[in-house]
Amino acid sequence: MNGRGGKLKTQKTKDMEKALILKALRQGKHPSLEVEYNHTKLIADDTYWPTGKTEYIDAVIEKSGIFTCMELKVSMQDLHSKAAQTFVGNKNYLVCPMEMAKKIKNSNDPWLKKHPKVGIIGWDGKESFRAIKMCKINYQIPINDWMTLAKGMISSMSKEIKKEIKKDYENDN
Repeated sequence: MNGRGGKLKTQKTKDMEKALILKALRQGKHPSLEVEYNHTKLIADDTYWPTGKTEYIDAVIEKSGIFTCMELKVSMQDLHSKAAQTFVGNKNYLVCPMEMAKKIKNSNDPWLKKHPKVGIIGWDGKESFRAIKMCKINYQIPINDWMTLAKGMISSMSKEIKKEIKKDYENDN
């Protein structure tokens, strides 16, 4: 499975994604991976225009109109890379292995100062996730962000359905 930009995902990242999706589904939430997020700018009252800048959010989970955006990182090198980290949801979290999550919080990593409203969720390497640092909830995200996240999730889910249909078709022939 390729990640955005054609980079290969590590097995650890794939395992974390799978565990995150299964947990969200068990909780009756709507998960999506690699959600395209197109930046917009306000050009008139409630009218937004795309700026041309696109980023991908590793995982977005929706429940009752509340979006939780998650960046998944499996190493400190990945965390501190120049790769975009997009936190535009009602709730925003960094999700990483449990030991890394504790290290970030306990060592007062510079990442914390850069993202003070973002929470940290630790993953046990199997099926369990635990909040190490709670996020600050933003109950009223701008309508353009809400719409862009919804559209990105629809697009992401549509791509996954197309992949499954293609697999079924190839297996039948």
